[in-house]
Amino acid sequence: MPLAPARRPVLPVTASQAVAELHRCGLEEGDVVLVHSALRPFGEVEGGAATIAQALRETVGPSGTVVAPAFTFRHEVVENPVIDPVNDHSEMGAISEAIRRMPGALRSTAYRHSFSAVGSRAATVTGIDPALAVFDLRSTFGRLLALDAKIVLLGLTYVSCTSHHFGEYLVQIPDRHVVERPVRLRGADGDLTPAILLDYQPRPTDDGREYEHEHDFDRAGALLEQAGLVQVGAIGNAVIRVFAMRDLIHLLLDRYGLEPDIFYLDPTVGPTRLADGVSVFTGELLDGAGRLVETNWSCLDPALMHR
Repeated sequence: MPLAPARRPVLPVTASQAVAELHRCGLEEGDVVLVHSALRPFGEVEGGAATIAQALRETVGPSGTVVAPAFTFRHEVVENPVIDPVNDHSEMGAISEAIRRMPGALRSTAYRHSFSAVGSRAATVTGIDPALAVFDLRSTFGRLLALDAKIVLLGLTYVSCTSHHFGEYLVQIPDRHVVERPVRLRGADGDLTPAILLDYQPRPTDDGREYEHEHDFDRAGALLEQAGLVQVGAIGNAVIRVFAMRDLIHLLLDRYGLEPDIFYLDPTVGPTRLADGVSVFTGELLDGAGRLVETNWSCLDPALMHR
């Protein structure tokens, strides 16, 4: 469902507004939802990130589950880092951190791709063997797929949808591979235990680039939208998109054999332009490893983004 052309944001955003729009975009009680989010595109929000986190929880109800990435890229630049699931803050934005801090929230253990979850299926989603690769079908992504999770993009484009990397892992694209990383795991009692965790990293290139091919995850997202498989709306100034993880993964698996460049930028046409919202590059924003965050906010009006 595309946005109405004359849609104008109503600010400040309230919890009731957020719940109503999430329902309108297809979220229902009992859903398992994986949320990728950015607070800034919303504009002013009454109560800030906690309001959006609580709205998600209210929308899916007590039988539903809200899942958010709680990734920690700073571990990549530390030799033998300490992985502390209880105390490591999420680097995935204020809403992600608010979900991590919700009462009853659980968190998986991973080198950098950990997840927070709150709700009826939280233990299922997070209680995985940390020795598994994060995109293994027995790990969090595989369990989300089995639970028929819905992906919710709040103020972000598909560039931030990590499930594309899940698809890359499943089809074994040639420019990423699994690597071993020595770490120390901090238990609930504070003790440190040496361990080897797996990470899914770009293969080194001869010329020093991170990837041999530039990625364009909006390309597959646009195909989902053209097939009518994405509900699009807006909460305040933030464009939101809701779709089934299963639809994205099926699209990638079905097309990869004939279109092995499905994950990549088409140099003949440039970056994919989505039909709804304005994509705003995040600029000089750095992740915990000191790298440029190459993602895009999605909003109605860039002038109304929170500064």
